[in-house]
Amino acid sequence: MSRQPLLKVYGHIYPVDDALYAALENACADAMPEEDDIPVLERDGDMARFSFEGTYFPLDEVLAALTAHLRPEHQGKLDVLDMEGWQLMRHTFTQGRIDAHSAPLNNVLDYSGH
Repeated sequence: MSRQPLLKVYGHIYPVDDALYAALENACADAMPEEDDIPVLERDGDMARFSFEGTYFPLDEVLAALTAHLRPEHQGKLDVLDMEGWQLMRHTFTQGRIDAHSAPLNNVLDYSGH
């Protein structure tokens, strides 16, 4: 019997160079996804995409890697859905900064502007 993942993480950042992508790969190495055949991090041209469902995602390590490499031209977001705590934490990357905001999952459509 499979159980629901405790965390879901989705996002992207662009433009990504080799150094940033390598740092993100290293930061994601300890992730514990439900399915091993689905990559946690993928490169699509100059964009890095995050897709994770599982029990442990190394958020602090990923944010540290982003902080070390973030430049004003980077844009993107990283959404962390805590299914147990029923919260969304959104990290946005713009103008060389990382901003974080949270909302209950019940309010996600209002929070995301849809």
